[in-house]
Amino acid sequence: MNAIAGPVAAWARASGTDGLRWLKRAARLAPDDPRIALDLALKCLEAAPREAEEALAALAVIHDVAAIWLGLALARQRGGDAAGAATALSVLLERHCVTPAPGFTALADRIARQAGYGGWQGMTENGAMLRRGGGTMLGAPDLKILHRVEGVVEVTKAGLAGWAARPAALARPALFLHDATGRKQPIRLGAKLQADATAPFLRRYRFRLDSDSLRALAPPFRISGPDGAPLAGSPADPAVLSLPPVAAKTRGTPPGATPAKRPLCVVVPVYRGLQETQTCLNALFGAVSRRTKIIVVDDASPEPALAAWLDECAAARRIVLLRHDVNAGFPAAANAGIEAAGECDVLLLNSDTLVPPGAVAALRRVAYAQADTGSVTPFSNAAAILSYPRPGGGHPPPDLAETIRLNRLARRANHAGSVEIPTGIGFCLYLRHDALRAAGLFRAELFAQGYGEENDWCLRARQAGFTHRAATGAYVTHIGGVSFGAEAAGLQRRNLRLLERLYPGYRRLVTAHIEVDPLRPARARLDAQRLAATQNGRESVLVITHNHGGGVARQEAAERQSWRARGYRPLLLRPQLPEQPDRTPYPWPAMLSDADEDETNLIFSLPRQKPDLLRLLRRLHVTKIVLHHTLGHDDSVRDLAAALGLKQTIIIHDYASFCPRVNLLAPTAGDAAPRYCGEPDDEGCAACCASDPENVAIALPAPALRARNEKAFTAAADLIAPSADAARRIVRHFPRARPQVTPWENLRLPAPRPPARGFRRIAVIGGIGPAKGLHVLRACAQDAAARRLGLEFTVIGCSADDSALLAAGVFVTGPYREGEAAALLAEHQPDLAFLPSIWPETWCFALSEAWAAGLYAVVFDLGAQAERMRATGRGLCLPLGLPPPRINDVLCRWQPMEKKAGAF
Repeated sequence: MNAIAGPVAAWARASGTDGLRWLKRAARLAPDDPRIALDLALKCLEAAPREAEEALAALAVIHDVAAIWLGLALARQRGGDAAGAATALSVLLERHCVTPAPGFTALADRIARQAGYGGWQGMTENGAMLRRGGGTMLGAPDLKILHRVEGVVEVTKAGLAGWAARPAALARPALFLHDATGRKQPIRLGAKLQADATAPFLRRYRFRLDSDSLRALAPPFRISGPDGAPLAGSPADPAVLSLPPVAAKTRGTPPGATPAKRPLCVVVPVYRGLQETQTCLNALFGAVSRRTKIIVVDDASPEPALAAWLDECAAARRIVLLRHDVNAGFPAAANAGIEAAGECDVLLLNSDTLVPPGAVAALRRVAYAQADTGSVTPFSNAAAILSYPRPGGGHPPPDLAETIRLNRLARRANHAGSVEIPTGIGFCLYLRHDALRAAGLFRAELFAQGYGEENDWCLRARQAGFTHRAATGAYVTHIGGVSFGAEAAGLQRRNLRLLERLYPGYRRLVTAHIEVDPLRPARARLDAQRLAATQNGRESVLVITHNHGGGVARQEAAERQSWRARGYRPLLLRPQLPEQPDRTPYPWPAMLSDADEDETNLIFSLPRQKPDLLRLLRRLHVTKIVLHHTLGHDDSVRDLAAALGLKQTIIIHDYASFCPRVNLLAPTAGDAAPRYCGEPDDEGCAACCASDPENVAIALPAPALRARNEKAFTAAADLIAPSADAARRIVRHFPRARPQVTPWENLRLPAPRPPARGFRRIAVIGGIGPAKGLHVLRACAQDAAARRLGLEFTVIGCSADDSALLAAGVFVTGPYREGEAAALLAEHQPDLAFLPSIWPETWCFALSEAWAAGLYAVVFDLGAQAERMRATGRGLCLPLGLPPPRINDVLCRWQPMEKKAGAF
């Protein structure tokens, strides 16, 4: 996106008089940026406190930031929620340093008093306690949290480097270097780091310690805040630079025979998360036999309730409990458990996992199926390359019942199958005893608090001749993120760099695996098993469509609801949209999924895999097929119905049946707007395609295109067009076709309100590209500015060129989700809608949005938009090609002759 049209540019303009609309645009363009969301919520405190409170409460669930808690306290106080305001302020006082500024103290006094407290107490950045009032006090400052320093340190060729922050305060933290002899010296912090997605609110400061300053000190070096707690990556030892690198692809000689089986010990390092740990261990107790030793390593948990519960489990002999006096980090805790396991196999398990019955046995079967297997990992919702359904993870964790179901389905789909992977994943890692003996323990001295230590172990085992395998018939849930705090991303980056230095080519090894994706067939089999398991005797309807959203997606989504209401299961067949469509051979593979799910591994390269697709469609009892669109698909999708012995319903959304450009728009020279082609004869169509072949969507010439679709239309069970205009155009090119006119909507509309006289706000609704009148809109805005007309244009949605429109004075709200257009229109209060689409639309949902908002609309005199306008009288049709000044004259002055209410 062009810099002047992007979210940062919109955010930068939010300080002006119309800052709120720019902030909202920024939030739409960057919906995952919490900094913009926070600014927007605070900006809304005055005008929309309830909306602000909801936004701040959602942010507080993820981000522990003083401004969020203060804003939430203020929003609740203004909304009359005294208890809620006190709760938010209490969190602020407990976890963040506060200021004695009059504005803050007055607000805190008011909130404490309204909630029935005698006063409140907090701590300032310099450590002074701030108390107001007496009696029962609001706020219990947690000194450990308020003084805590976090950050990351790593060894570089120049010495040590990293960053540090004090989450509870904005000021630079105090930071100290400790050497192996106990010497301690302060560290001077440098410039502030830019905020990024990994630390959007944390004020981080760089530090560097060169080799000369370290020469007189004894490694390893520990870096800490005033409380002595080490930063992530600490202690750090420059000796790591002397370790000889070994190419990641290096393989040793594999074992000659599979070893005798050894007993299994489960090792679970624990630090935080009472509920997660209880859920994990209770599930584990039901997943393994009582004879299986479960070794839990309490790595100096700061949660007394967690430590007490572990003591109870140990007293009941459910676990063997080891406890560290000082937090040593995950690798060291894992090592303690592995050493306690002796010569056993080890299942290393995170304390935020759910292990279903049968999964451990599946891992063990794979571990001993081949002589050279060193480690085994199951599928999971969040397990990097072993994530399911999407590789890479990010899926919400299922509960135990769903975990058990997924594990059962994985077993049915993939049996005891396995696939070699470059490295195991540490959340649930089965380590065979002989591989442990060959590779040794995790290297806690290198990987500090954790992340990457299992990759290092797997690469060392690879050098010893062992391989690592995915057990495709097993599934274990991984909650994720329980033990790591804000330093996690920095620690991950540090340790990934360390892995690449120790094992050159490590990234390429993993990347090559991801590109080849040998696990996809196993994920696809599991997808198919899941679909079949939820069929429940229903018949299925297959909906064939494209992957470009818009009106097609809107209509087929409505249709899916209708099919469900009739007892059918809707299945979706879409093309797999590549990351770089312009560089990817066309057509694209077809993806089959349940219509309610976005993720699927059921990907078929047609026509080669057409028999596989047909077998699955028969298995899923497909008895009806609805063809919405074939854009992106191989032509063979058109024949699926015939291959299944069915007659399909064909839906008309555009003119791809006879126009190689799809929308009847002919190119023009240079940057000029395309124009309606007038639907010429075959010679004219060929000339149009030859004039700009790169933007022709369908390679077939018009006669062949018509011949292909004539056959399809004639064989179809039904041919549906949403408007009489669209039906007439189809019949003009396919005289034997008999389309049924079925309007997409049957709207009950409010009475339209006449546009104001004088200054007018003009709404242009939807995604505005060249076909939707981008060039017309820009020219109208430029003319309005040149003549200083009383017109203000706003795109309610997005465009193909926001930069050009913004430069012309058109405000663009940014994309909206389905159902949000009405609220956006109400917010911007337009006087009139202008829909400058220059192609004959088959329906035009944007027109429906305008009418539903009570607006009159102005459209060009072609297509369904004009047909619908004449039927309702809710606006005006302009001649296509009218010059922008004439259009603006109409937009400035037009008034309806009479009001007509209706529905179409």
